[in-house]
Amino acid sequence: MSLTIPASGHRSALPPGPVFPQLIRSEWAKLRTVRATVCCLLATAAIAVGISVIMATVIDKKGPQPIAQMVINSHIGYGVGQLAVVVLAVTTIGSEYSTGMIRTSLTAVPRRGPWLVAKALVTAVLVLVTGVLLSIVCFAVEYASAPAVAGSVTDPSVVRAVLGGGLYLSALAVLSLAVGAVLRSTVGGIVVMFTLIFVVPTLASAPVLSGFEHFLPGSLVPGSAGWAIMQPGPMLGGLGPWAGFGVLCAWAAAAMEGALYLLEKRDA
Repeated sequence: MSLTIPASGHRSALPPGPVFPQLIRSEWAKLRTVRATVCCLLATAAIAVGISVIMATVIDKKGPQPIAQMVINSHIGYGVGQLAVVVLAVTTIGSEYSTGMIRTSLTAVPRRGPWLVAKALVTAVLVLVTGVLLSIVCFAVEYASAPAVAGSVTDPSVVRAVLGGGLYLSALAVLSLAVGAVLRSTVGGIVVMFTLIFVVPTLASAPVLSGFEHFLPGSLVPGSAGWAIMQPGPMLGGLGPWAGFGVLCAWAAAAMEGALYLLEKRDA
């Protein structure tokens, strides 16, 4: 069943509605009371930490371990765990449409832009804090399992890569939420994000498409580009850490612009 909320042609005449801090509190109350939020965050933590423990256990470690490789190993679990973050972010907006709450939300907040920005900001901050904590825990597991370590834990590239786990997941959450807002569908948003994160990079790197790498730059796909922020150095054949993260942020910003435009212009 589709919901139709006529888009007014006189937006300037709308009452201002709640101020932004009130929107933040409202969206935080909604996000923390939804069961899916806890389930998705627990799934992300279980997958990321669980795989880190497995990696620390099965890898045969003899002699000093390069700290850069330990950072890389600590983020392997994010490859699967990021899907739970995608589900969380898409569900945050998709559930508004599927349950009919979108009608109530947009009635209470006539100016739709601040409402969507507040929802994205609350989701991003929650995922950022969770991602940073998980990244530190995963790295600590790898570090504690090494008989000796070659390199300094205070090296700026190591600190940036470890904390980059939170930055990556946070930007990915904003992109996912925006895609869900554009499609107005939880399932559709998850499918599109799964395709962008897993399918497109796989196709771009397939040997059969080796002659088209200039037209299908896998490093510019949001997941592949953003992953660079979690690497101690530039990814093989890819972008540098901050350049890659910038590409992911550009994807998120463009998707948010599209979502804001459609939220204002079309029926909700």
